[in-house]
This record gives sequence, structure tokens and C-alpha cells, in this order.
Amino acid sequence: MSKEKQILQLLRQDYSQRRIADTLSVSRNTVAKVAKTVMEHPVSNDILDSMDEPELHQKLFPEETLIPVLVTPNFGYIHKELLKSGVTLKLLWDEYVDTCRSSGKPPYMYLQYSKLYQDYVDKNKLTMHIQHKPGDYL
Repeated sequence: MSKEKQILQLLRQDYSQRRIADTLSVSRNTVAKVAKTVMEHPVSNDILDSMDEPELHQKLFPEETLIPVLVTPNFGYIHKELLKSGVTLKLLWDEYVDTCRSSGKPPYMYLQYSKLYQDYVDKNKLTMHIQHKPGDYL
């Protein structure tokens, strides 16, 4: 959630939760969650104006700051390495896991890592050029 501040401002202006959800293009459940949390952890107008989004999120949802953040792989590097001979996605994942564990952060599992890489390839319309001799495999 990155629109807590805007949701709170609209709630203070007596907008309905449905109208806020439509205006900000968020789900009604998100608006309801923020409204419920504000009742439990009240925030004054002065504090709301002085806080930025991450601080406000941490104040409203302190339990979510305890959730570990997974390290996003460098897909540009992965794509360049895959162009080399003998390099596989599994080898690059092993390297990624080693760097994550050495830094003490949790890595993605292989299946999710592969899916994220495939999404990156699809999003950026990347292709790999395979060099071969014409008629070599006929």
C-alpha cells in the first residue's frame, strides 16, 4: 500500500470508502483496512502532514515491518550471463542464493526466480540470438 496518506486525507474530508476506492484506484478492502487501523492507531492532522509515505506506513502497520524483504535479482546481469556458453539459469540462481545468504537476506526459491526472469524477458521483449551454421543440424 502506498496510498495511505491520500486515503487518510480523503477520509478526513468525509468521503465514503467506496468513493475513495474509486478515486484512488485501490480496493475497498484496502480503504477499509486503513480506516480500521487509523481507529486503532490515531494520527493527528499535524503529524499526517509532516510524515512521508514510508513513515506513515510504519506507524499504521508496525507488524508488517517485521516481514523479511526478498532480494530482487539483477535481471540485466542474468540475461548477459546467459548469453555465455555453459551458463544456465540454475547456476545463476545458485550464485544468487549464495550472495543472499552471505548478506543475511532471504532469496527467492528457484521456481519463483525463474518466473520473475521470464516476466522480465517478456516485459522487455528480449530474445537470445543462437549462432549456428546453416544446414548443420539437417
